[in-house]
Amino acid sequence: MLRLSGSDVRPGHRGEFRVLVAARRTGLGQLRAYLAADLLRRLSERSGLAPTVIDLLPDRADDLRAVCAALNIHPPRHTLTEPVSPGQLAGQFADGIREPVFDVGVRDAEGAGGAGDEGAAAAGPAVPQLAVHWVATAGGAWPELGEEPLSVRMMLMRHGYGERLGNGGDPGGEARNLARWRELVARWARSPSGPMARRYGDAITAAFADDLDTAAALREMAALADDPGVPDGVKFETFAAADRLFGLDLARDVGR
Repeated sequence: MLRLSGSDVRPGHRGEFRVLVAARRTGLGQLRAYLAADLLRRLSERSGLAPTVIDLLPDRADDLRAVCAALNIHPPRHTLTEPVSPGQLAGQFADGIREPVFDVGVRDAEGAGGAGDEGAAAAGPAVPQLAVHWVATAGGAWPELGEEPLSVRMMLMRHGYGERLGNGGDPGGEARNLARWRELVARWARSPSGPMARRYGDAITAAFADDLDTAAALREMAALADDPGVPDGVKFETFAAADRLFGLDLARDVGR
């Protein structure tokens, strides 16, 4: 299903995929941790698994939640407070607590705060390790959301979750790219429908499954948009389906 940081990730619980976000300190690394968790949630849904994202109580939680909402990052199902106790976890899963509880933990490499500093959550003696796999997100300068916040989401997805952003990225350029794609999707929606372009759809899903390589997935989308051999109706169906992974509201302008 998924490969992260050179390791295969296989769900440890039947029909589920569990993600813990342990990025408490305010900053870009924290935001990217929540974006990575959201991408994992979307990919697990695409794979037919029921996702659960839980986080450790972050700094300035209300501000973070507002930014995440603007970036189409789904909120966690539950928030834990440190020190994490068996009692906090006991009611979250039908099968109770089994170590490790989570399939993947995501943390800010520059200081998750408490959990995750050595690649495992320091959750106390009762639950010494909460996740099988831990991945770290890189920090950097906090981007301005501007008038089109999803351009920031798109800009962040041009880079790997552990890759530093060169010169802070380019949300302005991504806003123009996003507007163009939405315009194209709205135009394609008026054409006769057709099945998805399997080659592009499979390549996009494979890129997500290969260490959340969203940059490669976006390149596939760009190639599809400019491919004269693919009918417009097929492009529409492929873009609409792929956006369940990207979360960019690409069909927002359809019918306007």
